[in-house]
Amino acid sequence: MPGRGTPPAPDSPHQALAELLTRQLVAETEAARPLSETSVALGAVRLATSTDGSGPRPQVDAAAVEAYWQNVRLPSPPTEREALLVYGLIYQVHDDHRRNEVEPEQICHHVRQAGLEPILLRTAAPLTPAELLTVRYARSHGHPAWRYCLVPMDDAQLVRAVHTDRAATAEHVEAALTLAAAMPGTPETVISQLQARLRLTG
Repeated sequence: MPGRGTPPAPDSPHQALAELLTRQLVAETEAARPLSETSVALGAVRLATSTDGSGPRPQVDAAAVEAYWQNVRLPSPPTEREALLVYGLIYQVHDDHRRNEVEPEQICHHVRQAGLEPILLRTAAPLTPAELLTVRYARSHGHPAWRYCLVPMDDAQLVRAVHTDRAATAEHVEAALTLAAAMPGTPETVISQLQARLRLTG
């Protein structure tokens, strides 16, 4: 049993990773040190995902990351998903360059060129129903904001995509049904048809 004053164990390895990144970020901020790879990666992730996909992609380079942290007095701790993205991003950039240390711009360049989707899909991060369906339909529907910025497609568009996709799996149909049920004004016939397909494919 932990003694008095002992911090509780993290609920998951993902939470432990997020807490580690938080401690490192606070230490760097307080000491005004050069940004570590983890801080650069977290800044790049936050910049890339700071859009709703309706405009140009955010600028993600070493200077933009530096400016981001300079303008944040009290940085919020990384979420578990952010921690996984940071870890996966750094691992991938190290592997790409066959080096144990990389430059900030190399991290940012990977985000600009390859996007965050490949990193996310290699993590154990759970996907929302909209994200699950966006993974399937983003390319065929011309939605690059998912690959680069992790912005999912519109719920109604996703429901329509599943509705016309006869090869959709039970998992996809169930995700579409979840979205359709939460959307005001969804025709009852659409929900009924999705329910029928789920019974057939489930």
